[in-house]
Amino acid sequence: MPTTDTAIALALESARTDLLDYVNKTIDALKAKLVENAANLPKVFKVPTLEQCRDDRNKDGANLTERGVEILYRLFDDGAGYNRASKALGITQTAARNRKGLWEKKGGLNRTRAVLDID
Repeated sequence: MPTTDTAIALALESARTDLLDYVNKTIDALKAKLVENAANLPKVFKVPTLEQCRDDRNKDGANLTERGVEILYRLFDDGAGYNRASKALGITQTAARNRKGLWEKKGGLNRTRAVLDID
């Protein structure tokens, strides 16, 4: 019954990303209403949802675009392992592992983040 387990796992991951996206949008809206100088606050870089991970703009053929690399790095920032990251972006675990090595070389959690349209 691995098919059922896989379906449940995918449904749970989808629910997680949908909830994260909802929370991010809600907090952004509240912050805009309640904080006078919201524009002057430090930039918050969001964790991508599953839908944002599967966006066609993340890949150019088999290769990740700059946007795709930043999406992948944000998953690593959120504590994702190779398995979660590779499934989210539709890449191999080997590719995810190699990119995680590059993420670590760039400073890991302390790296300079690129601003994306999801922020």
